[in-house]
Amino acid sequence: MAMYDPSAMYVDPVLSGFSVGWAGQELYGYRLMPETRTGAKSARYKVFDRSNRVIFPSRREPGTVANEIRGGKWSEDNFQTVQHSLQAAITDEERRNLVGPGGLADPDFGGDLDLDPEVDAVDLVMQSLMLEHELKVANLIRNAANYAGNHTVTLAGAAKWSDYTGGTASTSDPVANIRTAIQRIKLDTGRYPNTMLYTFDGVGIIEGHPRVVDRFKNFSLIEDDAWQKLTGLPTPGNIFVADSMYNAADNIDAAENQTSFWGQDVWIGLVDQTPGQRTFTFGKTFAMVQPDGTTKPSEKWREESRKSDLVRTTYEYDEKIVSAAAGYLIKNAFAAVT
Repeated sequence: MAMYDPSAMYVDPVLSGFSVGWAGQELYGYRLMPETRTGAKSARYKVFDRSNRVIFPSRREPGTVANEIRGGKWSEDNFQTVQHSLQAAITDEERRNLVGPGGLADPDFGGDLDLDPEVDAVDLVMQSLMLEHELKVANLIRNAANYAGNHTVTLAGAAKWSDYTGGTASTSDPVANIRTAIQRIKLDTGRYPNTMLYTFDGVGIIEGHPRVVDRFKNFSLIEDDAWQKLTGLPTPGNIFVADSMYNAADNIDAAENQTSFWGQDVWIGLVDQTPGQRTFTFGKTFAMVQPDGTTKPSEKWREESRKSDLVRTTYEYDEKIVSAAAGYLIKNAFAAVT
């Protein structure tokens, strides 16, 4: 068993700063379920409902007291943050190979002076932590059971956008599906959605669909107002073409199995990046603030018996759907591109 002096373990502000500002491959978990910092491991929070649309009787006769109304009624749920933590070792041998004479960082041999084994180790740890967060968010969003019955549709056979049979009269109709999603959210929340996510392999399928081509021949989906032109409705301003992937083999020694987090699903919804608890948004990541004031502190210590320095990053969070009415899921929108 490795022995070390606990007093020698400390939160490294440089490494924590790297953890907080970490940027690897483009990920979308935070964009759909933004982080709300919390000082409590668990607490209750407000869930959107439509009680604020009640019209209370307001007529008042002379000499009478005005009708008194109840305060806004909200549903409630609770979050329970769970700690996620990984560590990595930097062996003395690795450090010598990197920064020693003739090592990869030796400027006399054209080495890279910016190489930092601690930062590299935290990068590896953070990558795994954030890929796990991305997967958790994707699993929540892509689960039709998390929506009201009229906020999901599963496409099959000729209804998939990749089936062009029939040309401009084809059964599949991405324009109609997207319009339905936008209208459903507007009807149930009073607001138009501001965010849409679909995967990279869906771009060519949608742009090449006969109904889309016939409707608008002279614009691309990457134009700012393309979707509004396409549907005729106020449409999401944040359009994410998701390309985030993970190795589903789950073993660095096995053959890679690069897998999309988002598959062939399309999501449309409301996202509010404001961190307050009463903001109106589809989902949130409640993140516990750690003693150093950050949500992803990185600690460093020495284990002499292993001749290694170790770094560890901790992220304590819970991802929750705040308002199922604020999102719409189109399952299996198109066939996978092979």
